[in-house]
Amino acid sequence: MQQYPNYQDLVLVGGGHAHAIVLQMWAMRPMPGVRLTLVSPQSQTAYSGMLPGMVAGHYEHDDTHIDLTRLCRAAGARFIRARVEAIDPELRTISMPGRPDLEFDLLSIDVGSTPSRNIAGAERALPIKPVENFWRHWQQLQKDIATSKQTVAIGVVGGGAGGCELAMAVAHALREPIGAGRAEVHLLTRGERVPDQFPPMAQTAVVREMARLNVQVHGNWAVTEIEANGVHASDGRFLPLDQVMLCTGASAPGWLANSGLARDESGFIQVDHYLRAVNCAHIFAAGDAASLTGRPLPKAGVYAVRQGPILFHNLRATLTGRPQKPFRPQREFLRLVSCGDRRAVAVRNGLALTGGALWRWKDHIDRQFMARFSELPLEMDDKRPHDGDIIRERDGQHLAPMRCNGCGAKVGADALSRALAPLPPQQSSLLHRGIGDDAAVMQLPAGELLVQSTDQLRAPVEDPWLFGRIAALHALSDLFAMHARPATAQTLVTLPLAAEALTRRDLHQLLAGAVHELNRHDCVLSGGHTSEGAELQLGLSVNGFASKAQLLEKTGAKPGDCLLLTKPLGIGAILVAEGLGKAHPSWHEAAIDTMLQSNAAAAEILAQHHARTLTDITGFGLLGHLLETLDGDAPLGATLFVDRLPLLTGAATCAREGWLSSLQPQNARALERIANPEPWQSDPRWQLLVDPQTSGGLLGAVPAERAGDCVHALRESGYAEAAIVGEITMPGSEELGTPVRLTGESPQLQEG
Repeated sequence: MQQYPNYQDLVLVGGGHAHAIVLQMWAMRPMPGVRLTLVSPQSQTAYSGMLPGMVAGHYEHDDTHIDLTRLCRAAGARFIRARVEAIDPELRTISMPGRPDLEFDLLSIDVGSTPSRNIAGAERALPIKPVENFWRHWQQLQKDIATSKQTVAIGVVGGGAGGCELAMAVAHALREPIGAGRAEVHLLTRGERVPDQFPPMAQTAVVREMARLNVQVHGNWAVTEIEANGVHASDGRFLPLDQVMLCTGASAPGWLANSGLARDESGFIQVDHYLRAVNCAHIFAAGDAASLTGRPLPKAGVYAVRQGPILFHNLRATLTGRPQKPFRPQREFLRLVSCGDRRAVAVRNGLALTGGALWRWKDHIDRQFMARFSELPLEMDDKRPHDGDIIRERDGQHLAPMRCNGCGAKVGADALSRALAPLPPQQSSLLHRGIGDDAAVMQLPAGELLVQSTDQLRAPVEDPWLFGRIAALHALSDLFAMHARPATAQTLVTLPLAAEALTRRDLHQLLAGAVHELNRHDCVLSGGHTSEGAELQLGLSVNGFASKAQLLEKTGAKPGDCLLLTKPLGIGAILVAEGLGKAHPSWHEAAIDTMLQSNAAAAEILAQHHARTLTDITGFGLLGHLLETLDGDAPLGATLFVDRLPLLTGAATCAREGWLSSLQPQNARALERIANPEPWQSDPRWQLLVDPQTSGGLLGAVPAERAGDCVHALRESGYAEAAIVGEITMPGSEELGTPVRLTGESPQLQEG
């Protein structure tokens, strides 16, 4: 059992600078009894101080982004990748599209801001935030300029420090011809001089740097309308432009209007000097999303960074009843303005200096800041609670130090009923007794066979709703692989020891995720059992029906049949790498997307194209499940086309680095059945042949004349990486016991 039960849910909404620092500090000093959760729509968050350098080409994308997935793992926090659309301070819930509300006891908001779009035609412009959207368009714009024979005019709207940095970064990146293309850069500001609100010496220095980069500054130019071919000023002037970028004043996220929190005239959350929402003591806010009552601050990353340690202290102080610390922003601080080509302007107390050494200093500071997160170890010996830091109760109710294991350590009836009540409605004509009875009674359809299967998983992700979906799809795949129609399911749930409220929340999220997928496949959750244990686990026993004629089995392939695989390999290796803090966030996201892709449509397509055998690729890996197909009454052989095996991005890297599943050594025994191992043992795909898959794809043997059309149909239905990966052969006598050959020279096959 876990050492410290959880009593309260602390939820962080948004992956801004202040929250990144809270997570980093939490990793160094955890608080047992408190479950920390981060909710963010992106698994990487941009560090604003390095964005001009990224646009200019001095940094790669990953150099300028904090890996939130890894940071959460280091902090022992759950990461939920979702977009928040509303909060309810009274009910203490967070609403996200397409999934159940998330409950909290204590909440902090650090969701940043976006450029103001209070200009007619602003939808035609490219705002600097969200950064991921800007970056994608910026990369495409560079390619377009490279192929254009005309000079491309780019306008940056916004005369603050950010607008100046962006204009100089764009000018530097496009300073020399790229292929056939050239560009000119314009900066438009409603003020007379730039950067706005900077001292005269600094303005002179920045304008000099922009002139050196041929950035044309248009002062007293209040943009009133953006058209496809340029911008209009309030005095009637028109400037032709091919692309407009917005770096205007900060605008609050629209969903804050549905937060029930007091906001300032610009829509940002009003907070006191402890960073608490002025009308909700259990909600905090920081960074651009917060507006300090009595002293509004510029929307600058430096304030969010300095709020981080104060927010960390005050969140913990709220949980323990200790005194809080006020946030006292500095009146003056050093500003370093990036000037495109590895030069910077340093500004403080009205003075300004310019030079390359200042950029190198800024670069050193920025890299040190990012190292706080990228070099944070996942396992730290000093992760011990400090005296008084353990939360031992919630709402005055103590949790028994020793839990009874009678009746399977079952979860209490009240928590169970309250978790089940909000689940989506379900109906079934096959259930003879109502849903929720201790035992389900099914009416079997006439002339059909009952197909049953069961699977149980440890949570491969921290988000219980996602876990419920993945576990349901993983279990249902056994039915799909037999071309059976799902009907009912029952669950076996193990929940970590926690206060009743947290147990109820987890159970609801978990079952809501499972029911989400069961409902999509006309399958009813008819019952189950809950218990407490050391970690979150979910098992499903699933029932389905199939006529004898439509049933597909693992064996029965014929020599000459093509082997079709519907999903890429590498899920197991990537999950291991993510647990070690080695996986790129995009690898993990792709693995999750793959696990969430149902095999139902693939099974139907394979059946329509006369598949003779079908199996799902799960714990034994591709090779282990292929051998089950070959080892029938009449043993067969197979050739695998290694060059055609679809792999998840990053999977080959994981194999090369040895980031492999704990099940790998057992699965690797199947490699002894390969007839020609020598040329392949150093190839990363060798290990991925036996990589265990969670909710993996299907492997089917299809007659060769139908294989190409089948692959085409699979790809048209969303299985983008479906491929012919081998063929069934009749093994020679010398190959008995080693029926699989590998080749990197696959025949020219038509795949649609």
